[in-house]
Amino acid sequence: MRATPSRDLRVVKTLEAIDTTFRSMMLEEGFAAITVKELCERARINKKTFYRYYETLDDLLAEVMATYAASWRKRTGHLRMPDDIAEITREFFLFGAEQDALYDAITCDPAWDAVQRSLQDDASGEHVESVPNGYSPELWHVVYAWQSGAVLSMYRAWVADGKTLPVEELANLAVRLVCEGIPAVRG
Repeated sequence: MRATPSRDLRVVKTLEAIDTTFRSMMLEEGFAAITVKELCERARINKKTFYRYYETLDDLLAEVMATYAASWRKRTGHLRMPDDIAEITREFFLFGAEQDALYDAITCDPAWDAVQRSLQDDASGEHVESVPNGYSPELWHVVYAWQSGAVLSMYRAWVADGKTLPVEELANLAVRLVCEGIPAVRG
């Protein structure tokens, strides 16, 4: 991972070129197909410059993921499961709607499931090991899996449908489903 951000315009432009090129390549080729050589050619930098800021491509991916996670934690850090389930559910959709195409790819493409799970754990801090009062570890594991899986499935369906449903309507629907169940949304 990189050190403290620089104020040197050349460094800022170089890091922006690396980030933009990396995100573009992730969407085009997927992480496994990216090489430092190709990334550097497309970003118009030399490999030595890349290695000045990152030891590996994994470090660059970790930085991109950490950016999403930090934004999520900043937005929802005051909320706690299960007490704030409605607000967390709502914020998941509103947050997702504000993100870029790479976020949607990571969140929606099953090929990215391992990366998505890592992002979810990092962003939420709601690991299976963080068992709220009143829950056994086994019960919390099942409840957490259901809630996160249901909300993620809804988000994936929304993206697959071209995000045609307004995000506020989707967020309200998700909250009602999670908090009240299917009978709450019958027409």
